[in-house]
Amino acid sequence: MRYRKYSTIAVAFVLFAVIMAGNVFAQLLPRLKDERQHRNGKLWAHITNFGQFGSDVQHGAIWPGQTDQQPRYINRGGMMLGGILDADGTRRNPAGSLDTLVSEGPSMWSVVDFREMLPPFADDRSLIKVRSTVPNSEFFDTTAVSGEDFISVYTDIFTAATGLGPAKHQWALGLEVIEKSYQFSVSYAEDLVFFDLEVKNIGNNIIKQFYMGFWADNDMSRRNTPGVSTNGGQRDDASGFMEFNSTGERVNTMWVAEPDGDNGNMPGVVGVRVLRPTAEEGRISANWWMSDSDVGSSSDWGPRSPDVVSGVIDPNDPFGSPEEDEDKYVVMINGSFDPPQFDPATGEFNPDIPAGADPNDNSRFMISFGPLGAETGATWPTPRGGEKATEFSPGEVLLFTYVVIGGEGDPVISNALQTPDPAAFVDLGINAVTAFTMFDNPIPGSDPPRGDGIPDFAGPPAPPSPTITVTAGDRQIVIDWSSADPSSPGYDPNDLSLPLNFKDSFVADDPNTPQDESIDFEGFMVLRAEINILTEYQPIAVFDIADNNIGANTGLQFSYTDHIPNGATFFYAVVSFDRGIPEVGLESLRSSALINATQATAGTPLNVGLENQVWVEPNPYIEQSNFEQTSTSQVQIEHRRVLDFVNLPAECTIKIFTVDGDLVQTLEKNDAATSRLRWDMLTRSIQAITSGIYLYSVRDHDTGEQIVGKFVVIK
Repeated sequence: MRYRKYSTIAVAFVLFAVIMAGNVFAQLLPRLKDERQHRNGKLWAHITNFGQFGSDVQHGAIWPGQTDQQPRYINRGGMMLGGILDADGTRRNPAGSLDTLVSEGPSMWSVVDFREMLPPFADDRSLIKVRSTVPNSEFFDTTAVSGEDFISVYTDIFTAATGLGPAKHQWALGLEVIEKSYQFSVSYAEDLVFFDLEVKNIGNNIIKQFYMGFWADNDMSRRNTPGVSTNGGQRDDASGFMEFNSTGERVNTMWVAEPDGDNGNMPGVVGVRVLRPTAEEGRISANWWMSDSDVGSSSDWGPRSPDVVSGVIDPNDPFGSPEEDEDKYVVMINGSFDPPQFDPATGEFNPDIPAGADPNDNSRFMISFGPLGAETGATWPTPRGGEKATEFSPGEVLLFTYVVIGGEGDPVISNALQTPDPAAFVDLGINAVTAFTMFDNPIPGSDPPRGDGIPDFAGPPAPPSPTITVTAGDRQIVIDWSSADPSSPGYDPNDLSLPLNFKDSFVADDPNTPQDESIDFEGFMVLRAEINILTEYQPIAVFDIADNNIGANTGLQFSYTDHIPNGATFFYAVVSFDRGIPEVGLESLRSSALINATQATAGTPLNVGLENQVWVEPNPYIEQSNFEQTSTSQVQIEHRRVLDFVNLPAECTIKIFTVDGDLVQTLEKNDAATSRLRWDMLTRSIQAITSGIYLYSVRDHDTGEQIVGKFVVIK
């Protein structure tokens, strides 16, 4: 077992010592909790600084993330850390015996009394830190690992005795966790969010047989979709375990899916795979159960599966929801792979589910690993027998890495079958392999492919995005990336940051050919979106290297003009894409739209031959002009119509009247950075205006000058 020793963090150690000494803790302030959401790919993940995945407000895993109707797969979950201490008589058991403790982020049960891990400080030191490898990001940091890194710290040392921990948290293992989550901006990793943990023993106790796990309460639902997954989706989800994927590769991935697919609204699947430690260093357990408030009833049930090595069922394994620390620990260590609650191959529920129980009632799962720590050479007496004995000593750090994975399904196929799309499970298995390959890149030439055991968190890179300029004009937006053109003045052919010079270290050059195959660039794609979210970007132009029998062979260009109505606002991006590696099944990779995304509004530049003139766009406003901003939803379209007042002074007041002189609305502009002001076409009483002729006046706050005009609305 690999482990490392770190110097003790003095503040945390002293705080723990004070707590364990039983001093008065009235002066301790509530910890500063913080939350963020990964939105750098298709899989959105909600992160906290208190050991919890997801929150009471936001689901943990949303796949695929989008603006309005997100399929939500994991409601909340988080870390489970368990081990055994020598009892000293002050806790549950008498001195000379053993205490079994489990510290958890969110509780497996209570929605009120549930946080056993908290950030260490009551001030900004506890905030989640953000880093990014993207050069134009406000969080750019040379130490970043991915396009979006979140770093948080939490500890289990705040017990009920401190007044900060929940009533059930009476004894702490004495742990501090540094959690780093990574989301990459490349297409092959858009379904993955990595979690890399350093768990430190900051107490005085040697922890025996230490295990780590990820627990999830699924509660699957689709947001803003009437008639789909009522009751928050609590009673229509199911879990299972994928030991091998469709190509026979071991992936050991726990998953959750909607058995009926919700009429195609939930066609995919989300899973969790442990990446570190590997199977050679310990044992993985994969368990699920159906929770019910009536513990022990037929509706509160889970399989009791035999250990995959010994074939023995742990007699202490609970039939249903684990409540006490001892029950949770048994689930963590049982070494079993539960058969699926729902078999995606047959469409059948587990035949052992008791009669009268809802077979997909409030499904929960846990994937765990251990024992972790230094081997003592002794044998630990467990029901499995012969398990290696380990110790996690004060000051030592253990490493644990897992990944949350999305598997994409087709809504049409899911609706036709009334199950999740079977292809989603194939995609999940492929992505699970991709995750492990990114975590530990294979040694070149190794057969079968294997890594060196040192985390890489890297995969084949996409070509770099070009630098772009975006210029607004009359009914057009011009996007230019001519700095990437080899014929442009001052172009440096040795600058590897330029797309056409890009060399892919995963692609070897063939010395028998005149070209350098490692120069893996194929073309540019111009993308457009109404909002700056990755899943919203759509291609509007593609420029591909000509005459190489790859792709469209359209020829390269280094500028593009998008013709749109004046006043229309979009985000634009230009991404680079490569050839892919067909011989290993790697699709063409493209850079992220978020790297150079730029917003622009079409319109005539300020005061070009139009001194002191204000106008309205569009005029006339026609209901079917498509000028209004659209979205994936057309709900309340009357409250989404807009028109623009253009060429306004820096600060002014606009008043809008009917032809009878009735005041419709008053608008204020106080922004010198723009000459426009957008109106939502609602009256002072928030009513949609009707068809007709409208008058307006604009008073310049600086000069006192007043300008009048009119516009027409046809609905």
